[in-house]
Amino acid sequence: MLIVGIPEQDRVTFNIHTLRRKEIQVRNVRRQNHCMRQAIEMISSRRVNVDQLVTHRVSLADAKQAFDLVADYRDGVIKAMIEVSSQS
Repeated sequence: MLIVGIPEQDRVTFNIHTLRRKEIQVRNVRRQNHCMRQAIEMISSRRVNVDQLVTHRVSLADAKQAFDLVADYRDGVIKAMIEVSSQS
């Protein structure tokens, strides 16, 4: 059995007897482990285009709304970008 991604619910249960009988191992893996620096460099150098991942943009004043949106997986959000306008 393979579960990929983040489940929608907070808990995932397995039948312990099935796990034992079939000798199934459960392993949790964080794929971003040790690759954040490389990912940031690839994005900043424009070697990868992540524009299509940003589905929502909000101002800094509306940052709480963006966090709530992402926490609740509402409105088809993939990534919400908090934009800070530069003022001279």
